[in-house]
Amino acid sequence: MEATRRKLILSAGAALASTAAFGQATLTPIPSQTGEEMARPDIAYQGSTANQPLHIVNLLQLEPEAQKILPSGGFDYIAGGSGANWTRAENMTAYTRVQIDPYPLAGVTKVDLSTTLLGSTFSMPIFIPPMGSHGLAHVSKEEASARAAFATKALMATSTQSNLSMEEIAAFNPGPKWFQIYVPSDRGYLRELIQRANAAGYTAVAPTIDNSYAYPREENIRNAFRPPSSLGKGNMPRTIADPKAAAAAFEGRKRDLNWNDLEFIKKEFGGPVIVKGVMSPRVANDACVRGMDAVYVSNHGGRAFDGVEATFSALPRISDVVRGRVPSIVDGGVRRGTDVFKALALGASMVGCGRPIMYGMALGGAAGAQSVLEYLRDNLTLAMRLAGTASVKDISRDYLVQPGRG
Repeated sequence: MEATRRKLILSAGAALASTAAFGQATLTPIPSQTGEEMARPDIAYQGSTANQPLHIVNLLQLEPEAQKILPSGGFDYIAGGSGANWTRAENMTAYTRVQIDPYPLAGVTKVDLSTTLLGSTFSMPIFIPPMGSHGLAHVSKEEASARAAFATKALMATSTQSNLSMEEIAAFNPGPKWFQIYVPSDRGYLRELIQRANAAGYTAVAPTIDNSYAYPREENIRNAFRPPSSLGKGNMPRTIADPKAAAAAFEGRKRDLNWNDLEFIKKEFGGPVIVKGVMSPRVANDACVRGMDAVYVSNHGGRAFDGVEATFSALPRISDVVRGRVPSIVDGGVRRGTDVFKALALGASMVGCGRPIMYGMALGGAAGAQSVLEYLRDNLTLAMRLAGTASVKDISRDYLVQPGRG
């Protein structure tokens, strides 16, 4: 009974009561700070210090609970998309337009979620996608998410914009992992990032192609907010001595990004290169032709270009043109194991879930992020049993309702 009290209860019926119960303990609301204060290097941003497992009814309820305890600028930065937030909302809505077609007489009791991708094996086809500034959610920054990934033997992709360095994160997650790259205009700095990722044991790199220019994020503009420098920028250049020049290289993304840049990355890294931000079959096909190792269907969680379609909507068209030549990876809008099942059925090999991980960290630190991964794992396991699929490789479009099927 006492252990149960220490867990966060997120059911709708208990929402008001639970707020009173744990709001005075580990989840005391954090005082509001202005965007101007947060942007100043001498003002320390105060993320959550919670450290507890979460009893999760569904992932949708994590967002309003996290909003209660995070500073408004930090929460809006995590939660918001770009423009009118249409694409961010559509990422979730798209999953509701496809239904599962179960085969309950398959006699499935045990299911195998293990997934092998790009030479590494993971416990499940669910991963933590690259997200910057985990310190906005929790004081431990990427340590919390890295520990959660390692505890569940799940994949984590580290962002160039992480608060901790890629090396520090690798120490907390010694298993297989990926490093996402915002391609800088300074090729020397790009080479440094690649070499550091290689030396730190990252098994693949994922250059991002959809964020060379930033579409306005209106919540951040209203709040005058950007992640404060006090949280740290772990992947600043180490080979550029002058601080101003190093900062310019870190912020200076290559605007005229092209296939030559990706081929340079592949040559320098010597391992798998994943093209992240693919929303077009043409780009997916070119990635295969040019020797890239995977395509990553992502619209940056609706943060890059508002008005593009949901990643789940783009996935089948991209899978059709890829035709299994390379793996397809997807993120955006995933909130349930059934969402993961549907994405796998439409050709994804690995499915990322982003914002709920950040909310889980805010509400419970590493244990909270681990609870999110375990919820998705267990929910996917149940969905596979109900659908009649014993392993991830058994999931196909045959288990989705097809137009005209009797």
